[in-house]
Amino acid sequence: MAGWGKSRRNDARERQWEEHRTIGLLNAVVVLAVMAVAYTDWRVIANVSLGYLYVLPIALSGLINPLPITVVLAVVSTVLTDIFGPAAESLHLRVAHNVIGVAGFLVVGFLVTLIARQRDRLADEVRRQRDAYERDLVLAAQVQRRVLPTPPTLTGFELAAVMHPARLLGGDYYDFFQISEDVVDVVIADVSGKGAAASLLMPSLALALRTRARELSGPAAIVKDLDESLKQITTGGTFVTIFYARLHAGSKTLEYASGGHNPPLLVRTRTGASQWLEQAGPIVGILPGAEFSNTVVPLERGDILTLFTDGVTEQENEHGEEFSMDRLRHVVLSTEGEAAGVAVGEIADAVSAYAGTTEQADDLTVVMVKVL
Repeated sequence: MAGWGKSRRNDARERQWEEHRTIGLLNAVVVLAVMAVAYTDWRVIANVSLGYLYVLPIALSGLINPLPITVVLAVVSTVLTDIFGPAAESLHLRVAHNVIGVAGFLVVGFLVTLIARQRDRLADEVRRQRDAYERDLVLAAQVQRRVLPTPPTLTGFELAAVMHPARLLGGDYYDFFQISEDVVDVVIADVSGKGAAASLLMPSLALALRTRARELSGPAAIVKDLDESLKQITTGGTFVTIFYARLHAGSKTLEYASGGHNPPLLVRTRTGASQWLEQAGPIVGILPGAEFSNTVVPLERGDILTLFTDGVTEQENEHGEEFSMDRLRHVVLSTEGEAAGVAVGEIADAVSAYAGTTEQADDLTVVMVKVL
Protein backbone atom coordinates (compact mmCIF):
# COMPACT_ATOMS: atom_id res chain seq x y z
CA MET A 1 0.00 0.00 0.00
CA ALA A 2 2.87 2.37 0.87
CA GLY A 3 4.60 1.44 -2.38
CA TRP A 4 1.45 2.28 -4.32
CA GLY A 5 1.30 5.72 -2.64
CA LYS A 6 4.93 6.43 -3.52
CA SER A 7 4.35 5.35 -7.11
CA ARG A 8 1.34 7.65 -7.32
CA ARG A 9 3.38 10.63 -6.08
CA ASN A 10 6.11 9.87 -8.61
CA ASP A 11 3.50 9.71 -11.38
CA ALA A 12 2.10 13.08 -10.28
CA ARG A 13 5.56 14.68 -10.39
CA GLU A 14 6.22 13.20 -13.83
CA ARG A 15 2.88 14.51 -15.12
CA GLN A 16 3.62 17.97 -13.73
CA TRP A 17 7.07 18.02 -15.32
CA GLU A 18 5.60 16.89 -18.63
CA GLU A 19 2.96 19.63 -18.49
CA HIS A 20 5.62 22.32 -17.87
CA ARG A 21 7.74 20.93 -20.68
CA THR A 22 4.79 20.95 -23.10
CA ILE A 23 3.84 24.53 -22.19
CA GLY A 24 7.44 25.60 -22.70
CA LEU A 25 7.57 24.02 -26.16
CA LEU A 26 4.26 25.58 -27.16
CA ASN A 27 5.43 29.02 -26.03
CA ALA A 28 8.52 28.54 -28.17
CA VAL A 29 6.15 27.86 -31.08
CA VAL A 30 4.26 31.09 -30.25
CA VAL A 31 7.45 33.14 -30.30
CA LEU A 32 8.67 31.55 -33.52
CA ALA A 33 5.28 32.10 -35.17
CA VAL A 34 5.26 35.79 -34.22
CA MET A 35 8.81 36.20 -35.53
CA ALA A 36 7.93 34.40 -38.77
CA VAL A 37 4.92 36.62 -39.43
CA ALA A 38 6.89 39.79 -38.60
CA TYR A 39 9.79 38.80 -40.87
CA THR A 40 7.49 37.87 -43.74
CA ASP A 41 5.56 41.13 -43.32
CA TRP A 42 8.83 43.09 -43.34
CA ARG A 43 10.99 41.44 -46.00
CA VAL A 44 8.87 39.14 -48.18
CA ILE A 45 5.45 40.70 -48.83
CA ALA A 46 5.33 44.31 -49.96
CA ASN A 47 2.40 46.72 -49.66
CA VAL A 48 0.16 44.09 -48.03
CA SER A 49 -0.28 43.62 -44.26
CA LEU A 50 -0.05 40.10 -42.86
CA GLY A 51 -1.01 41.24 -39.38
CA TYR A 52 -4.08 39.00 -39.33
CA LEU A 53 -1.75 36.00 -39.12
CA TYR A 54 -0.82 36.99 -35.56
CA VAL A 55 -4.25 35.65 -34.60
CA LEU A 56 -2.82 32.11 -34.68
CA PRO A 57 -0.04 32.52 -32.06
CA ILE A 58 -2.36 34.71 -29.98
CA ALA A 59 -4.99 31.95 -29.96
CA LEU A 60 -2.35 29.38 -29.01
CA SER A 61 -1.13 31.65 -26.21
CA GLY A 62 -4.70 31.96 -24.93
CA LEU A 63 -4.86 28.18 -24.61
CA ILE A 64 -1.69 27.78 -22.58
CA ASN A 65 -0.97 31.07 -20.81
CA PRO A 66 -2.72 33.37 -18.30
CA LEU A 67 -4.71 36.22 -19.86
CA PRO A 68 -2.17 39.01 -19.02
CA ILE A 69 0.51 37.27 -21.10
CA THR A 70 -1.90 36.97 -24.02
CA VAL A 71 -2.83 40.66 -23.69
CA VAL A 72 0.87 41.62 -23.85
CA LEU A 73 1.28 39.42 -26.93
CA ALA A 74 -1.73 41.11 -28.58
CA VAL A 75 -0.19 44.54 -27.99
CA VAL A 76 3.20 43.38 -29.29
CA SER A 77 1.56 41.92 -32.40
CA THR A 78 -0.25 45.22 -33.02
CA VAL A 79 3.04 47.14 -32.73
CA LEU A 80 4.77 44.71 -35.11
CA THR A 81 1.92 45.11 -37.59
CA ASP A 82 2.28 48.88 -37.41
CA ILE A 83 6.05 48.74 -37.86
CA PHE A 84 6.39 46.14 -40.60
CA GLY A 85 3.08 46.54 -42.40
CA PRO A 86 2.35 49.10 -45.16
CA ALA A 87 2.45 52.71 -43.99
CA ALA A 88 -0.91 54.33 -43.30
CA GLU A 89 -2.03 57.27 -45.47
CA SER A 90 -2.64 59.45 -42.41
CA LEU A 91 -2.12 59.49 -38.66
CA HIS A 92 -5.87 59.06 -38.07
CA LEU A 93 -5.98 55.93 -40.22
CA ARG A 94 -2.88 54.59 -38.53
CA VAL A 95 -4.40 55.06 -35.05
CA ALA A 96 -7.73 53.61 -36.13
CA HIS A 97 -6.03 50.64 -37.75
CA ASN A 98 -4.01 49.92 -34.61
CA VAL A 99 -7.00 50.29 -32.30
CA ILE A 100 -9.08 47.93 -34.43
CA GLY A 101 -6.16 45.51 -34.65
CA VAL A 102 -5.44 45.35 -30.94
CA ALA A 103 -9.18 45.11 -30.17
CA GLY A 104 -9.53 42.16 -32.54
CA PHE A 105 -6.48 40.43 -31.08
CA LEU A 106 -7.77 40.99 -27.53
CA VAL A 107 -11.19 39.57 -28.40
CA VAL A 108 -9.59 36.45 -29.86
CA GLY A 109 -7.25 36.07 -26.90
CA PHE A 110 -10.06 36.63 -24.39
CA LEU A 111 -12.41 34.10 -26.00
CA VAL A 112 -9.74 31.45 -26.33
CA THR A 113 -8.68 32.04 -22.70
CA LEU A 114 -12.29 31.50 -21.59
CA ILE A 115 -12.32 28.20 -23.50
CA ALA A 116 -9.01 27.21 -21.88
CA ARG A 117 -10.31 28.04 -18.41
CA GLN A 118 -13.41 25.94 -19.00
CA ARG A 119 -11.18 23.10 -20.16
CA ASP A 120 -9.06 23.45 -17.02
CA ARG A 121 -12.16 23.44 -14.81
CA LEU A 122 -13.34 20.24 -16.45
CA ALA A 123 -9.89 18.69 -16.07
CA ASP A 124 -9.81 19.68 -12.38
CA GLU A 125 -13.23 18.10 -11.85
CA VAL A 126 -12.09 14.90 -13.55
CA ARG A 127 -8.97 14.83 -11.35
CA ARG A 128 -11.06 15.48 -8.24
CA GLN A 129 -13.42 12.62 -9.06
CA ARG A 130 -10.48 10.37 -9.94
CA ASP A 131 -8.74 11.16 -6.64
CA ALA A 132 -11.96 10.51 -4.70
CA TYR A 133 -12.37 7.19 -6.53
CA GLU A 134 -8.76 6.24 -5.77
CA ARG A 135 -9.23 7.11 -2.09
CA ASP A 136 -12.28 4.86 -2.01
CA LEU A 137 -10.27 2.08 -3.65
CA VAL A 138 -7.48 2.47 -1.10
CA LEU A 139 -9.97 2.25 1.78
CA ALA A 140 -11.64 -0.77 0.18
CA ALA A 141 -8.25 -2.44 -0.32
CA GLN A 142 -7.36 -1.82 3.34
CA VAL A 143 -10.65 -3.39 4.42
CA GLN A 144 -10.07 -6.33 2.09
CA ARG A 145 -6.66 -7.00 3.63
CA ARG A 146 -7.93 -6.66 7.19
CA VAL A 147 -10.58 -9.31 6.67
CA LEU A 148 -8.18 -11.88 5.23
CA PRO A 149 -8.55 -14.88 7.52
CA THR A 150 -5.96 -16.11 9.98
CA PRO A 151 -5.18 -19.83 9.60
CA PRO A 152 -6.74 -21.84 12.44
CA THR A 153 -4.92 -24.37 14.59
CA LEU A 154 -5.36 -28.02 13.64
CA THR A 155 -3.46 -30.77 15.42
CA GLY A 156 -0.88 -32.36 13.14
CA PHE A 157 -1.12 -29.64 10.48
CA GLU A 158 0.42 -26.25 9.78
CA LEU A 159 -1.49 -23.80 7.57
CA ALA A 160 -0.45 -20.50 5.97
CA ALA A 161 -1.49 -18.22 3.12
CA VAL A 162 -0.40 -15.13 1.21
CA MET A 163 -2.17 -12.94 -1.36
CA HIS A 164 -0.75 -10.18 -3.59
CA PRO A 165 -3.40 -8.49 -5.77
CA ALA A 166 -2.34 -7.23 -9.19
CA ARG A 167 -4.26 -4.03 -8.47
CA LEU A 168 -5.43 -2.32 -5.30
CA LEU A 169 -8.37 -4.70 -5.11
CA GLY A 170 -8.06 -8.39 -5.85
CA GLY A 171 -10.35 -11.04 -7.26
CA ASP A 172 -8.64 -13.95 -5.53
CA TYR A 173 -10.13 -15.44 -2.39
CA TYR A 174 -8.99 -17.87 0.27
CA ASP A 175 -10.49 -18.88 3.60
CA PHE A 176 -10.39 -21.39 6.46
CA PHE A 177 -13.43 -22.82 8.25
CA GLN A 178 -13.09 -24.60 11.58
CA ILE A 179 -15.75 -27.30 11.26
CA SER A 180 -14.79 -29.09 14.48
CA GLU A 181 -11.77 -29.62 16.67
CA ASP A 182 -10.24 -32.08 14.23
CA VAL A 183 -11.73 -30.86 10.92
CA VAL A 184 -10.77 -27.69 9.05
CA ASP A 185 -11.91 -26.65 5.59
CA VAL A 186 -9.47 -24.82 3.30
CA VAL A 187 -10.73 -23.00 0.22
CA ILE A 188 -9.09 -21.03 -2.56
CA ALA A 189 -10.96 -19.38 -5.42
CA ASP A 190 -10.39 -17.05 -8.35
CA VAL A 191 -13.14 -14.73 -9.61
CA SER A 192 -13.00 -14.02 -13.34
CA GLY A 193 -11.33 -10.69 -14.07
CA LYS A 194 -9.47 -8.56 -11.55
CA GLY A 195 -9.74 -5.24 -9.78
CA ALA A 196 -12.89 -3.68 -8.34
CA ALA A 197 -15.37 -5.65 -10.47
CA ALA A 198 -13.98 -9.02 -9.36
CA SER A 199 -13.55 -7.95 -5.73
CA LEU A 200 -17.24 -7.03 -5.43
CA LEU A 201 -18.17 -10.69 -5.80
CA MET A 202 -15.82 -11.85 -3.04
CA PRO A 203 -18.05 -10.93 -0.06
CA SER A 204 -20.94 -12.87 -1.58
CA LEU A 205 -18.63 -15.81 -2.21
CA ALA A 206 -17.32 -15.75 1.36
CA LEU A 207 -20.78 -15.43 2.88
CA ALA A 208 -22.19 -18.30 0.83
CA LEU A 209 -19.35 -20.60 1.82
CA ARG A 210 -19.28 -19.65 5.50
CA THR A 211 -23.04 -20.13 5.77
CA ARG A 212 -23.11 -23.56 4.18
CA ALA A 213 -19.75 -25.06 5.23
CA ARG A 214 -21.15 -26.56 8.44
CA GLU A 215 -24.55 -27.41 7.02
CA LEU A 216 -23.63 -29.55 4.03
CA SER A 217 -22.03 -32.98 4.01
CA GLY A 218 -18.71 -32.27 2.28
CA PRO A 219 -16.73 -30.32 -0.32
CA ALA A 220 -18.70 -31.50 -3.37
CA ALA A 221 -22.05 -30.53 -1.82
CA ILE A 222 -20.65 -27.13 -0.80
CA VAL A 223 -19.24 -26.39 -4.26
CA LYS A 224 -22.52 -27.52 -5.85
CA ASP A 225 -24.46 -25.19 -3.57
CA LEU A 226 -22.11 -22.32 -4.44
CA ASP A 227 -22.58 -23.05 -8.14
CA GLU A 228 -26.35 -22.68 -7.81
CA SER A 229 -26.03 -19.51 -5.73
CA LEU A 230 -23.67 -17.83 -8.20
CA LYS A 231 -26.00 -18.52 -11.11
CA GLN A 232 -28.66 -16.52 -9.31
CA ILE A 233 -26.55 -13.44 -8.56
CA THR A 234 -24.22 -13.21 -11.57
CA THR A 235 -24.41 -13.03 -15.34
CA GLY A 236 -23.04 -15.67 -17.66
CA GLY A 237 -19.89 -13.61 -18.17
CA THR A 238 -18.85 -13.94 -14.51
CA PHE A 239 -17.54 -17.21 -13.17
CA VAL A 240 -15.42 -18.63 -10.38
CA THR A 241 -12.84 -21.38 -10.16
CA ILE A 242 -12.60 -22.97 -6.73
CA PHE A 243 -10.77 -25.71 -4.88
CA TYR A 244 -12.42 -26.76 -1.63
CA ALA A 245 -10.53 -29.09 0.73
CA ARG A 246 -11.50 -30.66 4.05
CA LEU A 247 -8.68 -31.75 6.35
CA HIS A 248 -9.42 -34.58 8.81
CA ALA A 249 -6.85 -34.62 11.61
CA GLY A 250 -8.11 -37.87 13.09
CA SER A 251 -7.84 -39.96 9.94
CA LYS A 252 -5.04 -37.84 8.36
CA THR A 253 -6.96 -37.53 5.11
CA LEU A 254 -7.71 -34.82 2.59
CA GLU A 255 -11.21 -34.71 1.09
CA TYR A 256 -11.63 -32.27 -1.79
CA ALA A 257 -13.76 -31.08 -4.68
CA SER A 258 -12.65 -28.75 -7.46
CA GLY A 259 -14.62 -26.44 -9.72
CA GLY A 260 -12.26 -25.86 -12.62
CA HIS A 261 -9.44 -24.55 -10.42
CA ASN A 262 -5.70 -25.02 -10.89
CA PRO A 263 -4.83 -28.48 -9.53
CA PRO A 264 -2.96 -28.11 -6.21
CA LEU A 265 0.43 -29.70 -5.74
CA LEU A 266 0.88 -32.47 -3.19
CA VAL A 267 4.53 -33.25 -2.42
CA ARG A 268 5.47 -36.40 -0.49
CA THR A 269 8.77 -35.31 1.02
CA ARG A 270 9.47 -38.73 2.57
CA THR A 271 9.59 -40.36 -0.86
CA GLY A 272 10.29 -37.33 -3.06
CA ALA A 273 7.17 -38.03 -5.11
CA SER A 274 4.73 -35.31 -6.11
CA GLN A 275 1.31 -35.25 -7.71
CA TRP A 276 -1.20 -32.72 -9.00
CA LEU A 277 -4.72 -33.12 -7.61
CA GLU A 278 -6.38 -33.01 -11.01
CA GLN A 279 -9.77 -34.57 -10.27
CA ALA A 280 -12.13 -31.67 -10.96
CA GLY A 281 -15.60 -30.59 -12.03
CA PRO A 282 -16.54 -27.65 -14.28
CA ILE A 283 -16.03 -23.96 -13.59
CA VAL A 284 -18.52 -22.67 -11.05
CA GLY A 285 -21.41 -20.38 -11.97
CA ILE A 286 -21.85 -21.08 -15.69
CA LEU A 287 -22.99 -24.55 -16.76
CA PRO A 288 -26.53 -25.77 -16.03
CA GLY A 289 -26.73 -29.04 -14.10
CA ALA A 290 -23.03 -29.01 -13.15
CA GLU A 291 -21.98 -31.91 -10.95
CA PHE A 292 -19.05 -32.20 -8.54
CA SER A 293 -17.54 -35.17 -6.74
CA ASN A 294 -15.47 -35.76 -3.62
CA THR A 295 -11.99 -37.21 -3.81
CA VAL A 296 -10.22 -38.57 -0.72
CA VAL A 297 -6.41 -38.60 -0.49
CA PRO A 298 -4.51 -40.15 2.45
CA LEU A 299 -1.87 -37.89 4.01
CA GLU A 300 1.30 -38.72 5.88
CA ARG A 301 3.86 -36.85 7.88
CA GLY A 302 6.01 -34.51 5.80
CA ASP A 303 3.44 -34.00 3.04
CA ILE A 304 3.14 -30.47 1.62
CA LEU A 305 -0.09 -29.38 -0.05
CA THR A 306 0.15 -26.14 -2.06
CA LEU A 307 -2.98 -24.43 -3.36
CA PHE A 308 -2.51 -21.49 -5.74
CA THR A 309 -4.19 -19.29 -8.33
CA ASP A 310 -3.05 -18.84 -11.93
CA GLY A 311 -1.33 -15.57 -11.01
CA VAL A 312 1.49 -17.80 -9.75
CA THR A 313 2.14 -20.19 -12.61
CA GLU A 314 1.10 -17.88 -15.48
CA GLN A 315 3.20 -14.87 -14.46
CA GLU A 316 5.54 -14.05 -17.35
CA ASN A 317 9.10 -12.73 -17.35
CA GLU A 318 10.68 -10.20 -19.74
CA HIS A 319 10.89 -12.89 -22.45
CA GLY A 320 7.20 -13.84 -22.28
CA GLU A 321 7.93 -17.16 -20.53
CA GLU A 322 5.59 -18.29 -17.76
CA PHE A 323 6.71 -19.20 -14.25
CA SER A 324 5.10 -22.62 -14.84
CA MET A 325 3.93 -25.43 -12.59
CA ASP A 326 7.32 -27.11 -12.79
CA ARG A 327 9.10 -24.07 -11.30
CA LEU A 328 6.46 -23.94 -8.58
CA ARG A 329 7.20 -27.58 -7.72
CA HIS A 330 10.93 -26.85 -7.43
CA VAL A 331 10.31 -23.87 -5.12
CA VAL A 332 7.97 -25.92 -2.92
CA LEU A 333 10.57 -28.67 -2.63
CA SER A 334 13.19 -26.10 -1.61
CA THR A 335 11.02 -24.98 1.33
CA GLU A 336 10.70 -28.47 2.83
CA GLY A 337 12.39 -27.61 6.11
CA GLU A 338 10.75 -24.21 6.60
CA ALA A 339 7.55 -23.14 8.35
CA ALA A 340 4.49 -22.82 6.13
CA GLY A 341 4.31 -19.07 6.74
CA VAL A 342 7.86 -18.63 5.50
CA ALA A 343 7.33 -20.99 2.57
CA VAL A 344 4.36 -19.13 1.07
CA GLY A 345 6.35 -15.89 1.26
CA GLU A 346 9.26 -17.48 -0.56
CA ILE A 347 6.96 -18.70 -3.33
CA ALA A 348 5.59 -15.18 -3.80
CA ASP A 349 9.13 -13.77 -3.79
CA ALA A 350 10.26 -16.36 -6.34
CA VAL A 351 7.44 -15.38 -8.71
CA SER A 352 8.27 -11.69 -8.30
CA ALA A 353 11.96 -12.28 -8.92
CA TYR A 354 11.15 -14.36 -12.00
CA ALA A 355 8.92 -11.59 -13.41
CA GLY A 356 11.70 -9.02 -13.04
CA THR A 357 10.53 -5.76 -14.61
CA THR A 358 7.40 -7.36 -16.07
CA GLU A 359 4.22 -6.03 -14.47
CA GLN A 360 2.23 -8.43 -12.30
CA ALA A 361 -0.51 -9.61 -14.64
CA ASP A 362 -2.93 -11.27 -12.23
CA ASP A 363 -3.67 -11.66 -8.55
CA LEU A 364 -1.29 -14.05 -6.80
CA THR A 365 -2.50 -16.26 -3.97
CA VAL A 366 -0.81 -19.24 -2.30
CA VAL A 367 -2.21 -21.42 0.49
CA MET A 368 0.01 -24.12 2.01
CA VAL A 369 -0.77 -27.05 4.28
CA LYS A 370 2.08 -28.96 5.89
CA VAL A 371 1.47 -32.29 7.60
CA LEU A 372 3.49 -32.48 10.83
